[in-house]
Amino acid sequence: MPRNQPQRLSVEHQIQIHELHSEIQLIKDNHLVHLGQSVDDLKAELKDTKDVFDKRFDRLDERLWLVVGLVVTTLVGIVVSGLMN
Repeated sequence: MPRNQPQRLSVEHQIQIHELHSEIQLIKDNHLVHLGQSVDDLKAELKDTKDVFDKRFDRLDERLWLVVGLVVTTLVGIVVSGLMN
């Protein structure tokens, strides 16, 4: 009797294997498509959120530069008025 001869699967095992293949295909066809769509939706929302924050940071940056400009102008005014006295 040869040792490495493949064993034949029982009918029950063949049915189970066929059912597993069907379930795997169902998961690939249905669930993975939904997960892909959810990921795409999240990417779109993230992009929108990023755009909103970019605009807010730009406005904040402009305001900070305005404050820095005012402080420098005030300091220059104080120094010039001190030198004139």
